Amino acid sequence: MKKDRTATEERIYTAFLDLLEETGPQGVGINAIAKKAGVSKELIYRYFGGMKGLLLQLAKKGDFFKSIVDYDSDDTSKEYLKYITAQGTKELRENVLAQELLRWPLIENNENTKELFKFTNAQVGGVFQVDKNNKPLNHAFQLMIGGYIYFTLLSKFNKSFISTDLHDPKTWENFDEAIAQTIDFYHKKEKE
Repeated sequence: MKKDRTATEERIYTAFLDLLEETGPQGVGINAIAKKAGVSKELIYRYFGGMKGLLLQLAKKGDFFKSIVDYDSDDTSKEYLKYITAQGTKELRENVLAQELLRWPLIENNENTKELFKFTNAQVGGVFQVDKNNKPLNHAFQLMIGGYIYFTLLSKFNKSFISTDLHDPKTWENFDEAIAQTIDFYHKKEKE
């Protein structure tokens, strides 16, 4: 019985992922998932608690944003922060599904998107906290990451932001270098 449930959960979850990639998050519904997985929608609610549970499963498994799940909170070194930030920005630029899921709460505000946002916000907040005692510093760093996310999402529909070419790979290298230099600067200031 346990084996059947595990197989059914996997079938439901795979159908959910497939539909996300095919239609984007706004085109995914419990009925469509049930049909694609060949199960009743009641099973989806029983096993996952509905769409909210599927989205949280997506975030927790790292299928949404693997860099966050792989984050080692015990390593607080400057080099590790630079590394995990570079991994996260690279993944963000390459993971179209993650971009769509980040865009979704901006377009549609419902229980599903609120839960996904709350979970990822808590995870990202843990990663991008440069100095727990320096709120302005944390806000500055979060402003940079927020800007990076905004530019990434904007680049799908727009070539530029003011005079910055969002389709030029050199722009993204410069953004990544600006973040790395900011981390270096703040760590240098800490030691002074």
